[in-house]
Amino acid sequence: MWFEGISGRGSGLGRITRGGDGNEAIDDRLFNAERDAGFHERDMSAFERERIDLEHRVNRMEAELEALRQRRLEAYARWWNARDDRDRALHVCRKLRRRVDRARRRGGEEEG
Repeated sequence: MWFEGISGRGSGLGRITRGGDGNEAIDDRLFNAERDAGFHERDMSAFERERIDLEHRVNRMEAELEALRQRRLEAYARWWNARDDRDRALHVCRKLRRRVDRARRRGGEEEG
């Protein structure tokens, strides 16, 4: 694991502390670890800003998607209503055509 080297087992830490400059080596490792933590903290801040930005973009896109879905439903409703109106008009046309045809047949019979 990443922290095994800190315990003194399997790392140079146990051996260094017994030596004369153990404190300097520990100070160096501490400095490096703190510097690494700072780098990671900076990276985390950048990633958090990116995550927040993406969250806002996703929310905007979801709202736009919802608006588009609503418009799609409204367009379909308009299409359906126009289809019903067309079918009604065609029905009226058929009825009137039959009436005209009957009237012409009757009119033709009377003339003959």
